Amino acid sequence: MDRQAPVADRAWTSLWSIESLRYRGSGWWLDRLMPHAPARFLVFVGALAGGWFLTGLALAVDRRAYLTHHDAMSQLWYLPLHLVCVRALGGLWASGLTSAVHGVGLDDDASRRIRRGALGRWAGVGALVVAAGFITRDLWFGLSPDPATGLIPFDDPARWDLAALGRPAHAMLLAVWSLEWLLFGFILWLQLWLLLGWVRELLRCDLRARLGDILGTDGYRHAFTLVGQTATVSLVFALGNLAFIHLTGGLLPDARIDVSTIRDVLREMADLLSMTLLFVFVLGAALAFVLALRSALARAVDVALTAATDVVLAERVPAPADDATPTTLQRQVTAQAALLRALVFQREVDGLGRRVLGLTVVKSALPIVMATLRMLHMQ
Repeated sequence: MDRQAPVADRAWTSLWSIESLRYRGSGWWLDRLMPHAPARFLVFVGALAGGWFLTGLALAVDRRAYLTHHDAMSQLWYLPLHLVCVRALGGLWASGLTSAVHGVGLDDDASRRIRRGALGRWAGVGALVVAAGFITRDLWFGLSPDPATGLIPFDDPARWDLAALGRPAHAMLLAVWSLEWLLFGFILWLQLWLLLGWVRELLRCDLRARLGDILGTDGYRHAFTLVGQTATVSLVFALGNLAFIHLTGGLLPDARIDVSTIRDVLREMADLLSMTLLFVFVLGAALAFVLALRSALARAVDVALTAATDVVLAERVPAPADDATPTTLQRQVTAQAALLRALVFQREVDGLGRRVLGLTVVKSALPIVMATLRMLHMQ
């Protein structure tokens, strides 16, 4: 079986360089349509955000109100944040997935199945499915009059307070929000696929023949790098979202709005809910991945340990003096070495993933704590 050797060039792990914004073949249609070179990509992102903003300004009924409203002004950096994070994650997974999958001992068939779900056409379908609920919520909520006031949220001063902008500007906002939800859907889909697709492959694999490569050469670290850096990009994305939610008043909604039930949270606080959901899956996927990998390795180590113990016990049976040849001694040494190696592997498996899980918990803490505090504030 043809496997990719551990890569010497670890450029795919360099998130804080402009090269992380190069298109590396994620295959997702939105990522593929954008310019592939980093500099051209950044120019495109700036031009798209600026073009959207200027079009909204031209369509706004009250341009001064448009220029002073956080929902419109924040799109100058909020839309680029989505595009940059999607490009970074797409490049990270496209470049690092093969080494990560082979590093935990999965074969080429499993690698193809994982790649098919994480990247390309199926990733587009997954992103759309994940985002559909949020897009529908914005369209329905944004255009449905409140029974008590008769106002849609765009016109309601207690909600979006965008009446002065006019309907064309409202349509522009709904369009860009829908695009951003779709981009968010791709980020969330990668966590779901790690949880559903990758973990499924680990639970049914046999890693006995690959223990030396996985544990002896630390091949599994490629996978942990991918999981950890996915959480890092998600954290950057979450921090930007929390800033946007705060600026637009969604973190602590207007006191005139009743947010006291789960239905109210779904209606009034979809942005904060989405960030919480993302990091619940970031944390859950990392935990499930580490536990599934430990389980697969533990099964393989148990078999190796049992076999090595049986051989050692057999070789300890006293042999006649004339049979104490160098071959006999070599067999005994080999059996003892196999047993020692299995014991070392068992100890390494017991501590596997503690660091990546600890860092993921730290990265997940802020968005989850913010949502929890908001729920407590509701009470």
